[in-house]
Amino acid sequence: MENNRVKRILAAVDESPRSVQVVERAAEIAELFHAKIILLHVRQKVPDILGDPFYQQLFNHYMQTAEQITAPLHLLLEDKGIDHEVLILEGDPAQAITEAASNQKCELIVMGTRGLSNLAGMALGSVSHKVLQVMDRMVLMVP
Repeated sequence: MENNRVKRILAAVDESPRSVQVVERAAEIAELFHAKIILLHVRQKVPDILGDPFYQQLFNHYMQTAEQITAPLHLLLEDKGIDHEVLILEGDPAQAITEAASNQKCELIVMGTRGLSNLAGMALGSVSHKVLQVMDRMVLMVP
């Protein structure tokens, strides 16, 4: 992190209510540093074994759901006047978050401690745990 300045923040969101707090914390930091936010949602991967029209129908459903999740968060950032972009990826959330943070050159990742599934990790969710294990940059966990 050059000169201890955060220039790009990756805010990882899912369909849980915690995502609003994640984006609000990321926005506070972005305002302090005049940083850009990459608003990331990782959607499920459509199984390759599905043929048309089922593949396309499920793909469209996943994309529509992702857009419904990110739209209000995009508006929140837009209303605050924060420079941002929305990124929707597919696949394993932890892998997508770490790769996006690296590819987008983000100095900070902001994410929730747990998603919707409390079975995956009682104290710390499995996705957040995986991200913490492999990242070489700052990660802010929002409880």
